[in-house]
Amino acid sequence: MTKLSAFINLTRINKPIGIFLLLWPTLTALSLASDGIPNTHILFIFILGTIIMRSAGCIINDLIDCNIDPLVKRTRNRPIAARIIRPKEAIILLLLLLICAIFLVMQLNIFSFGIAFLALLFSLTYPFTKRFFVMPQIYLGITFGFGILMAFSAIQDNLPLEALILFIANIFWAFSYDSHYAILDMEDDKKLNINSTALFFGNKTMIMITLSYFFMFLNLIFIGILKEFNFSFYLMLSIALSIALYGCFESRYMGPQKNYEAFLRNNYVGIFVFIGFISQLH
Repeated sequence: MTKLSAFINLTRINKPIGIFLLLWPTLTALSLASDGIPNTHILFIFILGTIIMRSAGCIINDLIDCNIDPLVKRTRNRPIAARIIRPKEAIILLLLLLICAIFLVMQLNIFSFGIAFLALLFSLTYPFTKRFFVMPQIYLGITFGFGILMAFSAIQDNLPLEALILFIANIFWAFSYDSHYAILDMEDDKKLNINSTALFFGNKTMIMITLSYFFMFLNLIFIGILKEFNFSFYLMLSIALSIALYGCFESRYMGPQKNYEAFLRNNYVGIFVFIGFISQLH
């Protein structure tokens, strides 16, 4: 592995699913806050900011878990765990990414800057929650939702009711898709005393994932009622929910390894939710 490819692996740029799972809710929030397509400058800031902060989050996670990752089958070949990249090198890259992120946020209002600071605190502390919080996926959902709050604060300088409902919906969504992912790590997590929803709920995990998806969509329907959206919005939500529920069915009846496919399929859930909102805006 060359140094360049190692840095690409460190930031997970080669695995864009994490970017998409952050980007779709953020784009949805930007469109909803703008009541249409947001201006190009704001769009650029948020798309680039999402990519940068996802990469920074991956580095933070790998630095904090550098003593755990070598012991986990799925993560033992990550660049820091495999000693291809030194922690000092990773920290330098992290600082460069954070400087770029600060530069982007400085172009927004003070309200957005404050939310961005809170988002950074959550990003820095999330990896620790796996050690003491039985459901770190909830904390992850909050962390992943700050892009929604920033979108509304940047455009409206306010957090209306629909922003908070979308934020809550995103927490339920992250709980569901990351619980799919957590099932794959159950054995290693159990040995290392790492917490996850999969370990906490055990054989009831798939039921909780399914319920969480339903709560996500109930919140989205509430926004639809609040904004008086028409039939096409609910049609797109129905398609998105069908994709999510198929992942639950597949994981439950076709083997636990199907959870990774279910996790990846959440990209399409996000796409159809986004299309649903876009179809209603001017």
